[in-house]
Amino acid sequence: MTVTFLEGCSPLCEFVDIITRTPLSEVAFNINGRSYTAKAGSVPVDTSLNTFIRDYAHLSGTKFMCLEGGCGTCTVNVSGIHPVTKETRTWSLNSCLFPVFACHGLDIKTVEALGNRQDGYHPIQERLAHMNGSQCGYCSPGMVMTMYSLMESKKGSVSMEEIEDSLGGNICRCTGYRPILDAFKSLSTDADKELLDIEELRICPKTNTACSGECPSAAAKIDPGRSVALVFDDEKEWHKVFTIEDIFTIFGKIDDRPYMLVGGNTAHATLTKTSNRRPNFTYCREMVKHLNLVGNRAIRNSGTIAGNLSLKNQHPEFRSDLYVLLEAAGAKLTIAESQYKSTQKTPLEFVQMDMRKKLVKSISLPALDSIESVFRSYKVTPRAQNCQAYVNGAFLVRFNSDKNTVKSATLCFGGINPQFTHAPRTERLLVGKKLFDNSNIQQAIDSLASEVEPDWILPDASAVYRKNLAISLFYKFILGVAVDSSVNLSPRFASGASNLQRPLSSGQQSFETIKKNWPVTKYVPKLEGLAQTSGEAKYSNDLPPLPGELYAAFVIATKVNSTIGKIDPQVALKLPGVVAFYSAKDIPGTNNFMSDGMNFYFPDKEEIFCSGRVLFHGQPVGVIVAERFEQALRAAKKVRIIYERVTDEPVYPTVKVLVDNQTKNRIVDPPIGTCPAVGMAAPTNIQGTLELAGQFHFSMEPQTCVCIPIEDGMDIYCATQWIDLTQVAVAAALKVPQNSLNFTVRRLGGGFGAKLTRTSQIACACALAAQLTKRPVRFVLNIETNMGSIGKRCGCISNYQVDVDAKGKILNLINNFMHDYGANLNENITDDAKIVFGLPYNSSAWKVVGKAVLTDAPPNTWMRAPATTEAIAMVETIMEHIAWVTGTDPMQVRLTNMPKESKLQQLMPQFRQDVEFDKRRKIIDDFNAKNRWRKRGIAIVPMMYPLVHYGALHALVSIYAKDGTVSITHGGIEMGQGINTKAAQVAAFILGVPLDKITVKPTNSMISPNGVISGGSMTSEVVCYAVKKACEILNTRLQPVKDELKGATWEMITQACYLRDIDLSAMYQYKKAELQTYFIWGVSCAEIETDLLTGNIQLTRVDILEDTGESLSPGIDVGQIEGAFPPGAKDIPVDFRIRLLQTSDNPFGVLRSKATGEPALTMSVVVLFALRYALRSAQWDAGRPDDWIPLGSATTPEQIYLKSSIAIDQFKLN
Repeated sequence: MTVTFLEGCSPLCEFVDIITRTPLSEVAFNINGRSYTAKAGSVPVDTSLNTFIRDYAHLSGTKFMCLEGGCGTCTVNVSGIHPVTKETRTWSLNSCLFPVFACHGLDIKTVEALGNRQDGYHPIQERLAHMNGSQCGYCSPGMVMTMYSLMESKKGSVSMEEIEDSLGGNICRCTGYRPILDAFKSLSTDADKELLDIEELRICPKTNTACSGECPSAAAKIDPGRSVALVFDDEKEWHKVFTIEDIFTIFGKIDDRPYMLVGGNTAHATLTKTSNRRPNFTYCREMVKHLNLVGNRAIRNSGTIAGNLSLKNQHPEFRSDLYVLLEAAGAKLTIAESQYKSTQKTPLEFVQMDMRKKLVKSISLPALDSIESVFRSYKVTPRAQNCQAYVNGAFLVRFNSDKNTVKSATLCFGGINPQFTHAPRTERLLVGKKLFDNSNIQQAIDSLASEVEPDWILPDASAVYRKNLAISLFYKFILGVAVDSSVNLSPRFASGASNLQRPLSSGQQSFETIKKNWPVTKYVPKLEGLAQTSGEAKYSNDLPPLPGELYAAFVIATKVNSTIGKIDPQVALKLPGVVAFYSAKDIPGTNNFMSDGMNFYFPDKEEIFCSGRVLFHGQPVGVIVAERFEQALRAAKKVRIIYERVTDEPVYPTVKVLVDNQTKNRIVDPPIGTCPAVGMAAPTNIQGTLELAGQFHFSMEPQTCVCIPIEDGMDIYCATQWIDLTQVAVAAALKVPQNSLNFTVRRLGGGFGAKLTRTSQIACACALAAQLTKRPVRFVLNIETNMGSIGKRCGCISNYQVDVDAKGKILNLINNFMHDYGANLNENITDDAKIVFGLPYNSSAWKVVGKAVLTDAPPNTWMRAPATTEAIAMVETIMEHIAWVTGTDPMQVRLTNMPKESKLQQLMPQFRQDVEFDKRRKIIDDFNAKNRWRKRGIAIVPMMYPLVHYGALHALVSIYAKDGTVSITHGGIEMGQGINTKAAQVAAFILGVPLDKITVKPTNSMISPNGVISGGSMTSEVVCYAVKKACEILNTRLQPVKDELKGATWEMITQACYLRDIDLSAMYQYKKAELQTYFIWGVSCAEIETDLLTGNIQLTRVDILEDTGESLSPGIDVGQIEGAFPPGAKDIPVDFRIRLLQTSDNPFGVLRSKATGEPALTMSVVVLFALRYALRSAQWDAGRPDDWIPLGSATTPEQIYLKSSIAIDQFKLN
């Protein structure tokens, strides 16, 4: 197929008189001041800027993950000449979406340009690292470049609010964002003036002097009016043009071939200026506000208005905010049908017309009398930023002189169905009616309800929610107009007029440090912090491209419950760059990535490639390898799979679907449904259900493996949390000895359990391809395959019944719960959940029955705090339910059912006092009484988390005699939890040397064979234990020399040891018997506010108290707690306060410390309890019975809305 790409100098195509010249045959641009060109013969037409940066410029600091412009890891800075104003502008850009051939004349900066270890670091890099804003570090370069671009575009003068708003397109999964926001906000103009001189931001790290701004620009090196014409081997073309005449000339030559128009960047600054200067365009402020919710800053920087509208033209189901805004405002689009012919269309007419070989030439907005006209727009989304709408709406009402009677009305919606934009009957009904009349409002709402008929295509929110949401937005509009008018509006309804407005984030961290133990217990920035913020930190996919390297991609099955008959890869193999396809029949060894050799862990076989019955949609059946990443992905979709024995057997993707269909044969040993009596009077019986959905890990670094055949086997660089399993599985699959496989893991870009067992499947497939092709193979799982083929957190359904007395004391309790294991039973968490469920309470008489359920989904896997998260959510929900029914304070119910000697008996009441819970609850109750459409809630939840040790891990500590420096390598995997920093602190403390003497080397299978998983929160602790023991061995060897050389320096001592042939390297293997199980205590309090008219929620404040013993590294531990909570809470608290329990130690821990990686996540269920408190007030206001409100996960805005007791007949003004 021939595709023609047309790049304009601006989205509206600037008219420039130029002399016809021979078009250029290459595009030229700068990356970090160095000149680059891209030509048709050497760079494929579909190459993104990200691919060029990484594979051609060999700059690995710029990452990628989603490849959709949503995660921000690929962010770079771009400068260029604006095509209209001719001013030099700078902006952030998603390099994964931007074509490299659109970079002509641009100056691109990656994170490497800002600073590095050799030349010095930029203040932004330093500040982020110093304030521990980096954990796994994979997102850090993108964060830095977003902040740098903002500062450059604003000449170094930005506010805290601008900084928070600018990070909407950058996802972090480790930190909880608080330290990132604090680090960047410290650079703002409204921050503490002592923090940073703005001039420091303009320092060039290479010269250490102020930036002169005189680096040669790419724009100065090119002919600004000269077009570009490139023709590629696959008959694709790329043209850069400057006039509409040029475009239509090309249109005339391409016949019916497909083409794509690629616009330049546009901003909405024009709208802002117009709204400020011209009173009849003040409504543009509303548009600007709404546009800030479209995509993210980097998307808006490179996207175009016409491009957004064209998406709506080609895909009517697209919920274009721009389309709704422009249609409601009465905008007109000028469409060029030829060089000389143009027509005007409304946005509605535009999306319905055939736009082939036509251009959007301009868009005009009408002048609206600001006295008689009111324009408002709304967007309700699953998240606060960077998200497509459930429903969006824009409303324009013109009033008569009484400012009450409607002269005309325009009601526009998106997200209802592809054909629905206006509500014409309601628009006509409103004309001549007084808008601020309850009966007229109800008539209009009834009319709207009859017109709004949403479709329902997964994964959309339900039709019921979207219909009611559209009506609620119209009511919100009426309230908003009423608030601004002199009408009789009940104060209780007024808060419904506005959306939740998030204040600036803030945080507090409280911990103690013991100076005599420094650097242990000292706040220490992560060792790798600067390497991560500068992009120097390397991940598995950052290995330079190797000669002859191939890229791999899974070929997946899509017909569940069928059988693989034949696989035909011939079409795929004929595509350019495709080298080979391999399936189960090509595996020389065992087709099992969980390995028979590990069956003491995993009893079930899991095939690397499906060879028979298809267990789930997305199950890999083979791997395709090609010269380029994009070629492999395309080819994988062209492999033909012929299925046999296709049945109509129902598919059960989740445990809920299975239970709803009463399919008991999938439940392993079905649970008992009755509670045995114990002969005690039970005044109150309570029954309920808790549903917890699965959860995607969403680690920022994709599943990655690079396999390089070598003379005696294979070097494997794999993003795994468990080298041993991966090594055993690959050896068995390839039928080679384990000692021929050299595994190295320097760090992971996040794991959260996703890279414990599932990575071995990717590694097996990658290693097989490398073995059979005898070439290096790189396998990076794209996000679609990751979500479709790799398991997630096990979903859970709990059915409980409990008998209690009048004070809430439990007399009988039975909890039947089921975990969704997916397609096999390998990763058992149910047994652990049964143990953890009753830990904090007097539970000897309780009956807890946990079962495993097989569903038609990828085998689910461990995710951060597996089993404990579900167990604590289940038992604490029961406590809340008891408190609800008995009318007892929830904390008192918990204390009543706890052992008297429990540490929580003291911690909880004191915590309640410290966070001023009762005072805040009284304020909340007063707020709820005064507000019908806004509600607040507050709750407290305790935690008793068992820390169990298992397996074995090595640590090797080596001292270099000449300079006394120390290196450590260990069997743990650094993935953001700060394991290397803690290990270095312990080594420095035990050896008595400065921390900067110590470095930590990558983990490998030679030094650390047979190691247990890095997970379960214990890894940092056991590695530190092994390091401590190894250092103590070294101290024993060093002591005679120290005793002899009184007063000698450390370096003198190490040199003397060398001359005496004293071994300066020591290894120690931790064993599980050496450390005892202990409990981690915690209490959390959450305060929320919810908008009942939309279901949106804001996490106003969270307090967490956690027992960390004598924290080895308070900065690391605070970061772990802050990072663990948001993935469970689904949001960042506006006010986030962390306190480590003071004067606490742990006689069973390493240097009296406790672990911190996972426990805080289990306390995130407190958000649901605070939300239920808010919804109970809404239930009372609606006059509903005081029934228990079931809440589980994921509690989305849809779920909140549908449980908020709202009925449209309640929509009134007074």
